[in-house]
Amino acid sequence: MTEFGTQTASVEAAPAAETSQGAAPPSRRWVRWAVPLVALAVGFAGGAAIVVASSDPTGSEEYQALEAELEGVRADQESVEADAQQVYRNAKDLEDQVAVRESGVDKRAADLDQQARDVKAREDAVAAIEQRIVQTSIGEGIWTVGVDVEPGTYRTAEPLTGYCYWAILKSGTNGGDIIENDGPEGGVPTVTLSPGQDFENSGCGTFVRQ
Repeated sequence: MTEFGTQTASVEAAPAAETSQGAAPPSRRWVRWAVPLVALAVGFAGGAAIVVASSDPTGSEEYQALEAELEGVRADQESVEADAQQVYRNAKDLEDQVAVRESGVDKRAADLDQQARDVKAREDAVAAIEQRIVQTSIGEGIWTVGVDVEPGTYRTAEPLTGYCYWAILKSGTNGGDIIENDGPEGGVPTVTLSPGQDFENSGCGTFVRQ
């Protein structure tokens, strides 16, 4: 009894010992799983920090260099635009000056053209007067009225200073038919001529039609 009971007690006590020894592993299992979880959490947090840091490129040296280069390009562009505007203003000023000068040249040319027209008009007027004087003036010689000179009343352009002779002759008689004549030595002789007559002027100057 006693030996059997002792063996039974030993057998019954063995599971209790195993049970008391098996209670420790669950605690170690938790630690074993907790360490990787903590490491994973730390790694995730670090990765998140890296992702956050990498998602903001404005702080990188490369970005700063590109930003500085961009600012330089913008400054160069503004300088080029300012130069272009200045060139445009200079060209506009030059164009305005050329326009003013061309306007002055055109006005001067117009004035010269007008002066030329005025001179031509005066020359034509003088020529007409001279032609009229020729047509209505009788110098020395024998002239046929209606052919060489116009009919009308004539008198000398200047008073006489000495003897002269004039005669009104019938045309076609070669001076054989004297209608009227005179040999004054002074004064301003006056004659009236009609078609069909010849007029002789010898030393009396120029007779001008009145």
